[in-house]
Amino acid sequence: MRDHLVSVMAESPRRYVIDTCIFNKLVDGLIHPTDLPSDGQFFVTHVQLDELNNTNNKERRFQLLWRFTELSPSLLPTESFLFDFSRFDLSKMGSGDIFQAVKTDLDNLNGGKSNNMQDALIAEVAIVNGFTLLTSDHDLMEIATKRGAVVRYYNTGLWQED
Repeated sequence: MRDHLVSVMAESPRRYVIDTCIFNKLVDGLIHPTDLPSDGQFFVTHVQLDELNNTNNKERRFQLLWRFTELSPSLLPTESFLFDFSRFDLSKMGSGDIFQAVKTDLDNLNGGKSNNMQDALIAEVAIVNGFTLLTSDHDLMEIATKRGAVVRYYNTGLWQED
């Protein structure tokens, strides 16, 4: 029975959480859609969608949302709910322990960048669900890996997996 479960898990498609920066790289032409993994399903949370929708430049926002639609990621809830930020219907009321640990690590590493909260929510989803995080943010890659995530890091034309 155990061998059968291992076999089924090995055949299951991988699941990827796409960090917002990957959409930016796609729009900038630094990543081509065919460069993305083709062996699984893509996921995002409201965090990435909100970041794309809040892009100030109207043309860039259109391009980002077009890439988003092209990839057709599934929407899943964040694992923690943050008052005055999270969408009630797209967030869970988790303990927040992993979120807080990731955010604290990011703040200590980069001096408290303005999007550390968003990055921590995205990383938490990958960690809790066992999904692979796709990112080109070195700080996020470092901390998410430290906290147990599988990460594919995009750097200068190559994907690196930790």
